[in-house]
Amino acid sequence: MTTAPTTYRILALSAGLSTPSSTRMLADQLTRESAAALGRDGAEVEVTTIELREHAHEITDALLTRFPGERLSLVIEQIRAADAVIAVTPVFNVGPSGLFKMFFDAVDLEIWKGKPLLLGATAGTARHSLAIDYAIRPMAGYLKADVVPTAVFAASADFGADTEGQADELPLGARVRRAAGELAAMLRARRGEAAQPALDPAADAAPATADAPAAPAAPALDPEFSDFVPMGTVLGRR
Repeated sequence: MTTAPTTYRILALSAGLSTPSSTRMLADQLTRESAAALGRDGAEVEVTTIELREHAHEITDALLTRFPGERLSLVIEQIRAADAVIAVTPVFNVGPSGLFKMFFDAVDLEIWKGKPLLLGATAGTARHSLAIDYAIRPMAGYLKADVVPTAVFAASADFGADTEGQADELPLGARVRRAAGELAAMLRARRGEAAQPALDPAADAAPATADAPAAPAAPALDPEFSDFVPMGTVLGRR
């Protein structure tokens, strides 16, 4: 009997304002490398990319009415069903684009709780690279998303327009692969945890045997601390 291959669903959100855009280029690189990292062990990967600019009017309407339209509702359901989300935004005025922020404001907070999230950002120069850590990552943390440790920032120089020597010392491709590898490891760990059998609570109370000797007794408290009360007991009295 053959086992069906594992399938991962990745949803990419690109908040680029033009077509084509460097934001979409970075989103495509991140999804491509994430799919490659997950596919090395035979897993199947379904990738969907959404251009938020195509939903700008519905995003605005949802903010005003608190009711998403039909097309935006479909995007929300895709987020809910995705195993991971890759979100990439251009940086303006040391922060994400208004479209990117409006989308997150229009979506129910609970949809992001525990959701693996890989962040990316683009800008004209590397001077804006800290926007991820100062403006975007805190928002994702507030939403309780499970953010991938490595976020990827790309300046124009990283796409080949290095006219002023502003490209990052670590090539963009290497940073993308590192972030994609971390996302793949996060998703594999989640599937691995779900597949492990639950521990038997009675196992901890099993009697000692010759093969399994009893655990050593806890060390006795120093006489000076004989009247010590554990914090858990103190809090339990309230």
